[in-house]
Amino acid sequence: MSKEIIFEEISKDEKILLLRAFDYNIDEKGYIINSADMKIPSNEIPNQFMHINNIAMVPGSMDIIDGTPVSISKFIREKVENHGSSD
Repeated sequence: MSKEIIFEEISKDEKILLLRAFDYNIDEKGYIINSADMKIPSNEIPNQFMHINNIAMVPGSMDIIDGTPVSISKFIREKVENHGSSD
């Protein structure tokens, strides 16, 4: 049997604190920027950048992904395939 996955909602302020803890920040328009002040491109939407209102933050190595169901599903599927499922 698979383990249940529980998602937690965090506030915008909490997201910003976590981003800053991992050398990310947000610009004045809410886009995620790295330590070189470069916007982080979306992995799902061409020519778009990650925005504080549309991201999902994954614990561990602090992965930032698009917060869409497709991106979240892909992330989970890749983790299961790479690490095997633990029953």
